[in-house]
Amino acid sequence: MESASLMALLFAGAFRAGESAQPHAPHFSAQPGRKRSAWLAFRSRTATLLHRLAWALEPDPH
Repeated sequence: MESASLMALLFAGAFRAGESAQPHAPHFSAQPGRKRSAWLAFRSRTATLLHRLAWALEPDPH
């Protein structure tokens, strides 16, 4: 799959993330709650730490 069509699929899914086919379905706001934003910050810091660790352990290409 080419990257342009993959990006189009991602954007299409992002725009319809809070919609529902039901007429009286609850609408979820796009703003994350405090607990969710703390979890996302933790995941981001953990990912950064693991990337830096992997780069430190990676053998020198020269």
